[in-house]
Amino acid sequence: MAIQDKLATGRGKFTPGYPELGTAPVSYEDSISEEFFRAERDAIFKRSWLKVGRIEQIPATGRYFTRELSGLGSIVVVRQADGSVKALHNVCAHRGNKVVWQEHPAAESAGTCRTFTCKYHGWRYGLDGKVDHITNAEQFFDLDPSALKMPELHCDVWAGFIFVNFAEHAEPLRAFLGDRFGVLDAYPFDKMTEHYGYKTRIKGNWKLSIDAVLEWYHPPYVHGRFIDPDVSKAEKMVPPIDSYHYDVWSTHMLTSVPGPPPLPPRAPGSLGPAQRDQKWIYKLFRAGLFGPDDVQDVGAPQEALNPGKIRSWGNDSYWLFPNFSVQIWARNFYITYQYWPEAVDSHSYELDIYFPKPADAAERLAQELVAASTIEFAMQDSNTVEATHQSLSTRATQQFHLSDQELLIRNFHKVIRDAVAAHTAAHD
Repeated sequence: MAIQDKLATGRGKFTPGYPELGTAPVSYEDSISEEFFRAERDAIFKRSWLKVGRIEQIPATGRYFTRELSGLGSIVVVRQADGSVKALHNVCAHRGNKVVWQEHPAAESAGTCRTFTCKYHGWRYGLDGKVDHITNAEQFFDLDPSALKMPELHCDVWAGFIFVNFAEHAEPLRAFLGDRFGVLDAYPFDKMTEHYGYKTRIKGNWKLSIDAVLEWYHPPYVHGRFIDPDVSKAEKMVPPIDSYHYDVWSTHMLTSVPGPPPLPPRAPGSLGPAQRDQKWIYKLFRAGLFGPDDVQDVGAPQEALNPGKIRSWGNDSYWLFPNFSVQIWARNFYITYQYWPEAVDSHSYELDIYFPKPADAAERLAQELVAASTIEFAMQDSNTVEATHQSLSTRATQQFHLSDQELLIRNFHKVIRDAVAAHTAAHD
């Protein structure tokens, strides 16, 4: 039975269930306007909780890492002696030099220390950011060391993810996440510490990159070489639109998608039966586009997953406003996606993949194959983003039609525009 017939549910369209979104053509001016870009940075990125790392990056006192966030500044995230985490603006109270860096000031770094020492004049700061040594202090005038520090910004941790907020007054992280993200509290993120990362700069607006992974309309065409070079066959291998699950709430979103079930267990030392017309490399390593077929045990199944109860569940993608997604796969691994705007036509794209620690070489090779194919997918998506931005920038066409499969795109841009409009109105 073909995938289309096997997974189709016969339900109607999703978008009419969200009348506030409408069904009219949309404008992408929010992705090409310099003025909107500046307003967006102030209204959203300087006031939202932003994921900057994982707790595993700073397992002990004095462990730290820096993040260089375009338009927001350089920050240091450091583990305190009491186990808590602080985020500090990476700036010296003396002459404003960046305190923590290695060979190249613009490069991110990580390490372990007892104090942070400014390379310029030797001022030192404790892990809490407070100054604890001033070179030639007697040469200064009316100096109050107790008032000098690397300024702290709001920092909190959820499910092992480290978040910061640049606003002067920030709502609690839990309130920002809402109850719907609370269902993931028990997910075993901490058991998935085998990490593969990919980072690149894309010449296009950051929202267009998010659009590229909010729908499953494109895979037969953008990713055809992975699915089937024959487009007509590739189209039939992508699940039908009514087999997905969409949910939109607050400023956050969720989409769940189908995926193929794991292959039957194999005898030790064997490749297992060839199924699903897999390419030889997938058969050899027991891993394909949707993860390793030999699924590692990470504990009892999580009841919170697959909230839409879709058939042959593949993954849940939780989208946290404005720029972060955690994608939990049925094969017991997860991927995070994050998009950092640099200019109206440029952004940094980060993709991180986390597996349980492999028990042997076979499991490690399977994980590496999944990581490599996922990164290849990401690069293919990036190409379309750059082409889209170049074309949109001409403004030759200014109204675009979105299908029912693109419901989350319609919502995403509306949420962004509404946030900018509300902030602008409040400050006029």
